Amino acid sequence: MIALTITLLTLLGLNMNMAFSSSLMQPDWAMALLLASLLAQRHNWFWALPLILLHDVVLYWSPAASFMVVAMIPLAMIYFDQHLGAGLPQRLLLLLALLAMLVDGWTLQASLLTMCLCVPVWHLLTRQYAQQAA
Repeated sequence: MIALTITLLTLLGLNMNMAFSSSLMQPDWAMALLLASLLAQRHNWFWALPLILLHDVVLYWSPAASFMVVAMIPLAMIYFDQHLGAGLPQRLLLLLALLAMLVDGWTLQASLLTMCLCVPVWHLLTRQYAQQAA
């Protein structure tokens, strides 16, 4: 149920980015939601990564804009969890995937807005997954 909700909100976010891209400063809604879902639970890669690929194709007309950077996140999470233990500091380092936005032409303000949207959604999703498991 959470995956379907995030998928629908991601598609809405893509529409908002395309509709209002030139008129106002806004975060990358879709990337923030998908990155938050990956950080909340690394097993979400099987539905989040195809949506990130769709995000790149729709917004950048390139399948490798931020997909390559974000596709490494589940692998990095496995490595960090095995060597350092599951914890918040190493997850925050994975927000560096938002730097790929700067390379793709987003402003620093838009990247910071995306990070400010990603962190609360990530914590909300983490709480939802913990409640489902209990």
